[in-house]
Amino acid sequence: MPISRRKPYQYKVHKSRTKKTKIRELCAVERAFAVGASVFGISTNKDIAECFDPPVDKFTIAKLVKRIRERADQEGISITDPSLYETLPGRGRPELLDDAQKKRIIEIVTQDRTHREKEPLQAIQDGDFDELPPMSVSTFENVMYEAGYARRKPGWKPPLTEDEMQDRYAWAVAHNPDKYKEGDGLGFNFRSCVYTDETPAQIGEQRGMQRAWFRPEEKYDVYVKHDRVQKYCKLQFYGAFTYNHKGPCHIYGHETEEEKAAAKVALNQENAERREHVEKQLNYACAALQE
Repeated sequence: MPISRRKPYQYKVHKSRTKKTKIRELCAVERAFAVGASVFGISTNKDIAECFDPPVDKFTIAKLVKRIRERADQEGISITDPSLYETLPGRGRPELLDDAQKKRIIEIVTQDRTHREKEPLQAIQDGDFDELPPMSVSTFENVMYEAGYARRKPGWKPPLTEDEMQDRYAWAVAHNPDKYKEGDGLGFNFRSCVYTDETPAQIGEQRGMQRAWFRPEEKYDVYVKHDRVQKYCKLQFYGAFTYNHKGPCHIYGHETEEEKAAAKVALNQENAERREHVEKQLNYACAALQE
């Protein structure tokens, strides 16, 4: 076996990094002490730096004094002003928008349904915020998120009324599967029935895929958040009971050839009427868009 003269390499070894200089951040009191001692000639920068524990470099004191002098000259205040020695915010650009401009963004977005449902990029490209400073999509979204808004589904299913709740409760009590005690299974047998949930659908709209800006607790008008079910429709909840073919159910038998032909004629007639209605609605919509 050949002898390997390579030194074994230790994998996944986390070596502690030795910093060349000690990181030392002065607090507001220490900064005021250092600037006062240096400006009024009480001590040299080297002696001032050695007073701290752990000590700092003399160049740190020199840079601190220079920075405080420049800020005092720019703001036109005395070097003894306490605001000069407070910790400044971190690096980065200043706030692009003030509170009034952020409020104006929210007013523009929430003025009607069209602006609420616009995508952030589309709203900026359409010039909805031309009166404000130029902003990115992230800036616009952050303003809305900070105000409590989010893009949510505008449609919602209407809740049951009190009468509907009572009717369903009475039906559930009458068809309780637990006759004498919980879990006995001596009451109504739900295996003998099948339930279907039917909801009306509207052609040409996908309300579930559309999003709008609003808050969870906000009250909405019909142009922003509205029922997914139209007022002339109602949610239907059907139960098809079998009872071993004794009723009250309807058992569909085999369809005859005459019934198939009649159903086909009726279906073609219904499709033609619906196609004509849809084409008229499409023409009306195109004419409205061209105005």
